[in-house]
Amino acid sequence: MAEIKTPQFIQEINIFANGIGHLGVSDEFELPKIQFNRETLNAGGFEIDVKNGTFQKLEAKFVLKQYSKYVIEAMANAENAYFVAKGSVFSDGKAVPAVATIKGDFDLDLGSWKAKEQVKKTIEVKVKYFELEVDGKQFVQLDTKNMIAKIAGKDLLAELRSNIA
Repeated sequence: MAEIKTPQFIQEINIFANGIGHLGVSDEFELPKIQFNRETLNAGGFEIDVKNGTFQKLEAKFVLKQYSKYVIEAMANAENAYFVAKGSVFSDGKAVPAVATIKGDFDLDLGSWKAKEQVKKTIEVKVKYFELEVDGKQFVQLDTKNMIAKIAGKDLLAELRSNIA
């Protein structure tokens, strides 16, 4: 009999910047989508999409619910900006840590002020580096500068680096 898998829940998300400070809490942290570039070919009367061995650009986004001086400091040091989102994943009565590290250029939308509504600031990151760890295990490491694309421990760009080095 197959084991029943219970859903996993994110309990909380805290976000830090540049290792210098706590930006605040967020209800949602949109991780980068890992998408391959594909080309459409005509083959045997069909159009098919095939991977070309490269990835689409990476973007991340999150909304903060409070003001923090560290957001502005990170903006002033945007060349070296990185964010760390720490969450707690709960399933089967157990909570494990989840950590997403994202480096890249970013844009800051300070939002609008509305009476009796929570403060919201949106940060959109043009990702150059992304790493996801859950329960101490690395799931993903994408490093655009060093041409590394590790997914489940396999570096999908190792052969490319070897071929052009």
